[in-house]
Amino acid sequence: MSIKTQKLINRMAAFALVIVWSIIVIIPLTMLVFVALKTPAELAASPFAWPQDAQWGIFAETWAKADLGQALRNSLIVTVSSLAILVFFGASAAYPLARRTRSTPLFYYFLAGIMVPFQLAMLPLYRLMKLFSLINTFQGVIFIYVATSLPFVIFLYTGFIKGINRELEDAAMVDGAGRMRMFWTIIFPLLKPVTATVIIMTGISLWNDFFIALLFLPKRGMRTLQLALFTFVGQYNNDWQPIFAAVILSILPMIIVFLLLQKYFIKGIASGAVKG
Repeated sequence: MSIKTQKLINRMAAFALVIVWSIIVIIPLTMLVFVALKTPAELAASPFAWPQDAQWGIFAETWAKADLGQALRNSLIVTVSSLAILVFFGASAAYPLARRTRSTPLFYYFLAGIMVPFQLAMLPLYRLMKLFSLINTFQGVIFIYVATSLPFVIFLYTGFIKGINRELEDAAMVDGAGRMRMFWTIIFPLLKPVTATVIIMTGISLWNDFFIALLFLPKRGMRTLQLALFTFVGQYNNDWQPIFAAVILSILPMIIVFLLLQKYFIKGIASGAVKG
């Protein structure tokens, strides 16, 4: 078999795999839209059929009924603030760890945070947050998000920085740049791919979080989008059309972020952003 034929077969196999995976992803998303647009009668008669009378007004009704505008604002505050802190401290901590000539116990100390389940610290953490009056505050949730996500962020940044040539840093130091100035003006701009990876992977996790928000943001005016979805969930009855409409509205911001950063995200994965 010639090399050209082998490449063609590999390309066709990869294309077929993409097609199959796309179908697996598209089918549940399509059903999500179908259920949201159906009337209760249509949903009861045929859950998987094409909606005959699309109820486009369900999105505006859901937005107003669950106060999704306020919930969206709250989710943006905690997610964007947490990501900004994670990128700043994650990159800052990863740089000296990546530039050490020998492995340091401090790096494994950070990695240990990935292995510890949040549930182990849930009760003492709740008592601590209550002691410092951080229940029902954005600051408290942001602190928790940063603490639980920082080990993974440092892991990503450290692996990526190890692949950056040291000659750039040496040249900047010869020109008189200090260590901090050299990092933020020369090294950090090179971290766009892994930063996009951090924003997408960590951002999706924080955006979709329900458990931490449920524990530490119980007040109605402080709830995030994931908590707002519970407006339509009852003990004996669930409003499926508004629930699915709210789910669609909640995932749109993350889809937009991914579309904007997908070029850097793919580059970050290909460059070894997830390698140790």
